[in-house]
Amino acid sequence: RYFLVALLAALTLWVGVKFLDEARDLTKPDIGSPTINVSGEGKVFAKPDIGSVSFSVISEGGPGPEVAQQDAAQKMESIVLFLKNSGVDEKDIKTVSYDISPLYSTENKKRELTGYEVRQTLALKVRDLAKLGALITGATELGANSIGGVSFEIDDSEALKLEARAKAIADAKAKARVLSKNLGVRLGEIISFSEYGGPVPFYGYASGFGMGGDIEKSYIPPIPTGQNEIVSNVNITFEIR
Repeated sequence: RYFLVALLAALTLWVGVKFLDEARDLTKPDIGSPTINVSGEGKVFAKPDIGSVSFSVISEGGPGPEVAQQDAAQKMESIVLFLKNSGVDEKDIKTVSYDISPLYSTENKKRELTGYEVRQTLALKVRDLAKLGALITGATELGANSIGGVSFEIDDSEALKLEARAKAIADAKAKARVLSKNLGVRLGEIISFSEYGGPVPFYGYASGFGMGGDIEKSYIPPIPTGQNEIVSNVNITFEIR
């Protein structure tokens, strides 16, 4: 009987110790494999092959909106016809806004309706950049009295994006090799990868176009295109050993 009591006591003690060990294992934080995180950047430069620009026709008239609408419509029709005759494809000509706003007089501290302003804005894509300056001049002579939003882009930039990404990855890997050497560790598998970035459009400048028909002697402005920058930024996490 004494032996049985001693055996039960020993068994109880063993179960208690085992339970405490397992409890400690459950509460022990799992820090996983050690890692390092590095970033890399890749840039590619290329000459753009598409230009974008917007033309606005702004007309005023009264007492109703019809006069301003008719004037704006006639000018815009002439501009669109000129663009098409200059080789611009119809798919690259798009109306992006059409607004009618009342005009008021505040003479003698009395607010009176005097007419309406009509503003129609056209967005244009130019695939022959050599024509861009002449198109801006021609549209202005035909009544476009606001020019803006000149920018340049690359029509097919996928290959350039891939090139920029490859450069960014190579940059990150080179940094990882240097860092692992400084830390005295060896690089293992790639744990995670992320990328951000993309083409950076180049914005030109077009100004000096006040009211339609004011350009002296059909002056054609120079529109330098510069180069576009395609950027890729990556983050790579490596396991280290």
